[in-house]
Amino acid sequence: MKRLRAFLLSSLTLCPLVVAGADTPAVGRYEVAASNLVVQLDENGRITGILLGGKKLSRPAAGGTEIAGCRIVGKVGHKSLSGGGAEFTRKLAGGGGNQACVLTDRFTPSKESVRWEIEIQGEGEPWTAPIQTRLEYPAASHAARFWAPWSDPRLGAVKPPKDEGGIANAVSPPGLQHNWADPLLPREFTNATLWYGAPYFRYSEPRIGFCPFQGDLLCIPMASALERTDDVGLSLVLSPEDRLLDLTLDVSEKGGLTFGRLFHRISGKKRLSFAMDLVAHEADWRGGLRWMSARYPNFFDPANPKADAMAGAGAYSNHDVEFDAAKMKKMAFSVNWRASFDFPYMGMFLPPVDGKVEWKRFGSGTTSIAGMREYARGMKALGFHVLNYFNVTEFGARVQYPAPPRKAAKDSDLWKDCNDFIYYKMSRALLRVPDWMTSQSLKFYPKSTPGGLYYTWEDGVVMDCGEPVYKEFLLKQARRHIAEIPDAGGICIDRMDWLRMYNEQRDDGVSWFEGRPARSLLNSWKDLLAELGPLMHRADKVIFVNNHDKRLDLLRHVDGIFDEFTYAGAPLNTTALLCIRKPALGWTADEGPIKQEGPDNFFQKYLYLGVYPMAPFPGNDHSIRPSDWVDRQYLDYGPLLACMRGRKWVLAPHPIEVKDGAAKANLFQVPGGFVVPVVFGGPKESVTVTLRNIGGLSSKAACLALHPGEEQWRMVAARMRGNALEMDVPLRRGCAMVKVAGLSPASRVAGK
Repeated sequence: MKRLRAFLLSSLTLCPLVVAGADTPAVGRYEVAASNLVVQLDENGRITGILLGGKKLSRPAAGGTEIAGCRIVGKVGHKSLSGGGAEFTRKLAGGGGNQACVLTDRFTPSKESVRWEIEIQGEGEPWTAPIQTRLEYPAASHAARFWAPWSDPRLGAVKPPKDEGGIANAVSPPGLQHNWADPLLPREFTNATLWYGAPYFRYSEPRIGFCPFQGDLLCIPMASALERTDDVGLSLVLSPEDRLLDLTLDVSEKGGLTFGRLFHRISGKKRLSFAMDLVAHEADWRGGLRWMSARYPNFFDPANPKADAMAGAGAYSNHDVEFDAAKMKKMAFSVNWRASFDFPYMGMFLPPVDGKVEWKRFGSGTTSIAGMREYARGMKALGFHVLNYFNVTEFGARVQYPAPPRKAAKDSDLWKDCNDFIYYKMSRALLRVPDWMTSQSLKFYPKSTPGGLYYTWEDGVVMDCGEPVYKEFLLKQARRHIAEIPDAGGICIDRMDWLRMYNEQRDDGVSWFEGRPARSLLNSWKDLLAELGPLMHRADKVIFVNNHDKRLDLLRHVDGIFDEFTYAGAPLNTTALLCIRKPALGWTADEGPIKQEGPDNFFQKYLYLGVYPMAPFPGNDHSIRPSDWVDRQYLDYGPLLACMRGRKWVLAPHPIEVKDGAAKANLFQVPGGFVVPVVFGGPKESVTVTLRNIGGLSSKAACLALHPGEEQWRMVAARMRGNALEMDVPLRRGCAMVKVAGLSPASRVAGK
């Protein structure tokens, strides 16, 4: 880690990218042009300027890719590419003398972006250093602000910034864990570091048991600079298809955006390749995200559209209890993530027994495959869905170390004791603690010891799901779920925090961690999901995840998120942004946050972000349970939440505006039209909301409003102002859910 820190420090002074003054015209020896963007390059392949938008506004931006600690050796090669592209090749050498590689930058125009690809061909023995791509935007001279898909726009600031209408981002009382700030507001450039998904793993600070509460997380690898005056913006978008390992985004108050790729192996045996795009758009946070979701739909759309019908307030209940189905439907309840205690021990979700054979549940009592099948059938008959518990990184309970003597006489009986199964069937998949790791760094799970195993919940142990023997076991478990529990909707996978780890006893061919080959559990996950996803989806099942590690690239085969932490502001924001086109289900630990924050603030931020809070369901495990008071709050807001089912965020340019910033509003497309959650209006009786850039808008549109605690929809006065629809929205408790229907059949969302 000392070597990594030295690389990071040296990169701050090596090969500076000079930004021209405000009045200096952007010039370049070469140009690569898309429809609304021209990138200007010097003879070394570095960006020297850009021309933005239809008016080709000149901006003296700068940019390039460097490898920390390396310098250019010799002359930079250039060649022109067909179609108007350009390629630059540089020989780089590191300070150690034996670290060398060839770095190629390739810029090619596409319809709506300039594609920027880099390739790194190492020479000699493997090594690693941060691979840094920089974009320097003239922030001060053009009053540019920046936006990223972050967990909190304050980025650790004590005082919440203000939005353009003067409304404070934070609506929760400061100091509370659930303190929330609006993630959809850009902010001034500042000096900060954002971590992609989670802080990267370090032995000195392993952050074992990581929960995504911190405000400096980046969940989608992109960042945007926005100029309100000229209504132009520029986004740098990294490809989620790349085999990204750990990634950081460093921001500077002068307009710098630097993505740093960590722990990638540079060697002569395998070429590294990365892709990104420079995208020009309007001065709206939606612009870059619109382009990215259209370019990489497999990461944003559920592979199984059935997931949209499952959206709703969820539960995590492990008891077969009777409940009032009609009442739960009024609360927008839809799905129970079947809590984890049906198994005899973690990971053995369906033991290899016949359907009616009972086993002892870890949560006490007994069950059988027939019992689990009947539960799913009964819930389906009531109109609800079941997600069966699944986990790919944790295994066993009360695991002993070192391995105890084998108990089973036959291999077919190994499953009956988790120690037998782990040590005599799955031992190659165990993630082992390096000898040099300190006991202090393992304090979160004190049974974990240097040279031993990583312990987790109920003294289970951590496993590498990329190990073939364990991967095949997990796939076999999934096949049994499909065959044995046909009425279940699918699975929900827990505890993705362990994916931050590296398995130093294995080699994925691309990772270089602590000076040696390793296998990143991120790669293990991707390899497993490449098989598990199609397997489940072919059977018309869905995959939801509890993704502690908030990364878009982990969601390629995932249909939705059931997040354990959305009672806190930061995970609520990242869950929402990762699910602009997928169902997002959240967690409510108990009544405390609702009472402390106030029911209106609590529910209205969920409406605004299109996320469902957990329902107060009987038997919920470490989550909210029914009471007269809390049931009343959910019944008040349940009808509004139900309106969001199947919602997709509208990312058209500037599609919605609340006059004078008198409230907040978002715009979702749903089957049959659009819904507009209008929230945080305080004591105001009404606000004016304008929709634009949506095809089919007309004065004939049917506009209706529903308020908390009411059952009847109210007509909303609406009129056309040019091509925009202006609505006078009445508020109750500062809130309304507006439904806009009756648009022409040919209506389309601009820019979708």
